[in-house]
Amino acid sequence: MRSRSVPPKGERFYVLDAKNRPVEVFDRSEWSRWMAENELIFRRTLLEESGVTVTTRFRGVADARAGEPALFVTRIAGMEVRDNNESYGAGTLEEALAQHERIVQKILRSLTGK
Repeated sequence: MRSRSVPPKGERFYVLDAKNRPVEVFDRSEWSRWMAENELIFRRTLLEESGVTVTTRFRGVADARAGEPALFVTRIAGMEVRDNNESYGAGTLEEALAQHERIVQKILRSLTGK
């Protein structure tokens, strides 16, 4: 019988330390508790005129078979063309926030034609 504190094969769980750096944890209940008790969204940008929202958050779970885990995700929602509602992963908060800004600026340029 397998202990509940060992993550299933294929999944790795992470929480953030005091400096928002990912730290792997091996107890799923500890991970679940941390995810429920902490703010996971780091930036949300609503482009009111278009109804587009860009959200960057910590996901805290990664595929163990993948190389560098993409623990932060930036999602676009509300685009007119459904296929443009995409998600982008990043390994660090700094990368994710820079990506968030690039995405917002790209959407603004496409909306204004500039």
